[in-house]
Amino acid sequence: MMNKFERRLQLGYGFTLLILVVVSLVSYLTLQSLVRSNRSVMRSTEVIQSLGELLSLIKDTENGQREYLLTGKEESLQSYNNAYLRADKLIILMQRLTADNRTQQKNIAHIRFLLQQRIINIERLVNRKKQHADIAINDLDAGMVAMDAFRDAVRQAEVIERKVLTLRLLQVDRYSAIVPVFIILAAILAAAVTAYSYRKVVFDIREKERMDRVVEAGGEETQALNEELSALNEELAASNEELMATNDELVKARKELSEANDSLEKKVSERTQALQESEQETQALNEELTATNEELAATNEQLLATNEELAQSQQRLLELVDELRQADERNAKLVAIVESSDDAIIGKNLDGVITSWNRGAEQIFGYKEAYMVGRPILTLIPVHLQHEEPVILERLRNGEKIDHYETIRQTADGRLIHVSLTISPIHDKEGNVIGVSKIARDITEQKHIEQHKLDFIGMASHELKTPLTSLSALIQVLSQKLGNSADSFVSNALDRAKHQTKKMSSLINGFLSVSRLESGKLEIVKELVDLSKLAAEQLDEIRLTTSGHIFTLESDTTVQVWADREKIGSVISNLLSNAVKYSPKGKAITVRCTSNDGNALMSVQDEGMGIKPQDLPNIFDRYYRAESEHTRHISGFGVGLYLSSEIIRRHNGRIWAESKKGIGSTFFFTLPLAQS
Repeated sequence: MMNKFERRLQLGYGFTLLILVVVSLVSYLTLQSLVRSNRSVMRSTEVIQSLGELLSLIKDTENGQREYLLTGKEESLQSYNNAYLRADKLIILMQRLTADNRTQQKNIAHIRFLLQQRIINIERLVNRKKQHADIAINDLDAGMVAMDAFRDAVRQAEVIERKVLTLRLLQVDRYSAIVPVFIILAAILAAAVTAYSYRKVVFDIREKERMDRVVEAGGEETQALNEELSALNEELAASNEELMATNDELVKARKELSEANDSLEKKVSERTQALQESEQETQALNEELTATNEELAATNEQLLATNEELAQSQQRLLELVDELRQADERNAKLVAIVESSDDAIIGKNLDGVITSWNRGAEQIFGYKEAYMVGRPILTLIPVHLQHEEPVILERLRNGEKIDHYETIRQTADGRLIHVSLTISPIHDKEGNVIGVSKIARDITEQKHIEQHKLDFIGMASHELKTPLTSLSALIQVLSQKLGNSADSFVSNALDRAKHQTKKMSSLINGFLSVSRLESGKLEIVKELVDLSKLAAEQLDEIRLTTSGHIFTLESDTTVQVWADREKIGSVISNLLSNAVKYSPKGKAITVRCTSNDGNALMSVQDEGMGIKPQDLPNIFDRYYRAESEHTRHISGFGVGLYLSSEIIRRHNGRIWAESKKGIGSTFFFTLPLAQS
């Protein structure tokens, strides 16, 4: 059983680690490609801007040179001064940005050559003007031809760079489309493998608990058999004494019978002699002989019955001995299972003193059985957590069982490890709690894996946020430039792009919030908030983006609470978004905000598809989504309700849901009212 359990556990952890490694590797490579593509787009954009700036610089220099040649004013040469140095810096920047494009390198080198020739020509004409020499028309025409050639070279480089920019934007779009799909598939696969492994482990744990109960029942059965055997031994001793007394009586009866026979023979002889004297005496003698024979037959029957009872008692004794041997064998098997378990199985009394300690406990905590038996369980509990033990013992004294209680314990070498505890009370025959059985499993590695997972989510979210911000900025720029385009496809495409980037930003912010929450960095800054006014603001925002639903607010005049305005606003926004998302055919969404018994009560009611009863207890769990044929096309990662429940819990409030399948759902949460 244990080998099978260990094999399942190892396979589950192995598959989970393998999926994490593959997801991490592919996500890293995909993100790297996405970052490189984004940087390439930025380089191309910068090259195009530099070409425009270079062309503008040369135009200003050309205009200044012409104005100087026409008017002779020195201030007209301000744009000419240092023009070559600035232009050369721009060309060097473009050469660095296009280092991966040989064609552009050639074009920029050609532009640099034309620029040098044009600057030399301008400088020659300026010097001739300063010397008051005549300037020929051919010189001006040659300058215009050189300027046209320079413009053509710049336009050619810009056309090539715009083609490169188009290809790179297509590559960015392709990676942006691939990354979410891959993350979703990887998350589904990881969740499936984890759920399968968890189900197997839970099954094995339940099997072990069943075996613990069998051990406990076997012990009670063994004790009962011992008591029954003791009673039978006493009964057998009494039967032996009775049998010995019966044998003594039988010997005495036989002796009396022998004496009676002798007396009978004597009497027969006397009666025979007197037979002739009296027939009545002969008849009386026969009757007396018959009575004596009947007494002897009755005594023999009683002796046979006693022998049969003795044989039955001996058979019952043999059966009890065989049952006791089988119970000892079962007990030995259960003891072997307990000793071979890798989990720590510890027994203690109701005072918290350890009474049993298996090999798994030695491996996990590092203490030997001889050292720990008789010591308090507080030896394993860190000082800052020792307040847990009295609470746990009180629950166990009341007969309550504690399942999968996660906490921290201390080993012999001072290390702090994460453990999952399953604690059961031990009852006697009358049902009284006489002790405690505790199973402790080391989940430190599992906690580390969860932390790595959170670190990866946080890192990936931060890395995705930077290119997403750039993409949003580009979409906004395009909206400003092309928002009034006559082509309706352009405006629709830009609107969809803004909607998708907003949805992606919301998902990334959700993952970042989960990462901050799990690492304890989610800060709650409380202030005095009017909850009904905050609900009205959130309704105004969602009405701007939703036109297919009717929103209604039923609220008291003022409902004030001490809360983090931004966090509680995100909770209300999430509940409203879910109501819209999961009620595509329902029109009415009602928000109620009232005060009752010192608490503010807010609810969001929809007329959507509803939630199955078996899903209701789990909808506030992290990454949990209620799957059905109606929700498969609805996007999401199961983060919003988890974050909402944690935010409400950290405000000392409560959140829950009521739902009927096909009728709709109502989500409630309460917050303590602000004291006047």
